[in-house]
Amino acid sequence: MVGAAGRRGLQAAGQRLQEREQEARSYLDTRIGARVISVVVGDCVVSAESDVVITTTLGSCVATCLFDPEAGVGGMNHFLLADSADDRLSASARYGGAAMEQLINRMLGRTGRRDRLRAKIFGGGAINGFNSSVGTNNIEFVMSYLAYEGIPTISWDVGGTQARGVRFFPVGGRTQRRLLGTAGTDDVMQSEARFAAKLRTTRIEGDIELF
Repeated sequence: MVGAAGRRGLQAAGQRLQEREQEARSYLDTRIGARVISVVVGDCVVSAESDVVITTTLGSCVATCLFDPEAGVGGMNHFLLADSADDRLSASARYGGAAMEQLINRMLGRTGRRDRLRAKIFGGGAINGFNSSVGTNNIEFVMSYLAYEGIPTISWDVGGTQARGVRFFPVGGRTQRRLLGTAGTDDVMQSEARFAAKLRTTRIEGDIELF
């Protein structure tokens, strides 16, 4: 049985690992004077650093930006599908339930205050050639999930027929959205279709995969 000190040690070790992973995925953008951390499908980034901007690109996928305005902590996830018929696949953070649980738990690990969490939602476009309902299903899922968890969704930019680029400033919760146009949307659509096809044939090791 792990005591309180042991749990704190595990949490600290986990946070250090997350910080190293974020460092590996980040770069300095001199145009905006910030360290940019990119979030890909199945990913989750939480930060309390004022010089960090978290970014992602979305087609039918959905990203949730979750933040605590008093603590100055925020995080973003990015999931491909609301759920899977295979329970083991659903444990992957590429699916909505696990992605949301991961983001909320990482936020609570920093703040311990669920009541102060606020959400902004992006994505869920009708752009995916292999299944036009994916985006709608993702939107419905995340809205219902947040409502059930009692976390207010204060803004959203969802649906439509174009891919989006999103910037999230985690300390204050500010967000920026840019529509990518026809060429960018086509690229995202093809990328998501390839990823979904690969996901259907990829065996997930172990009981859960959070990455």
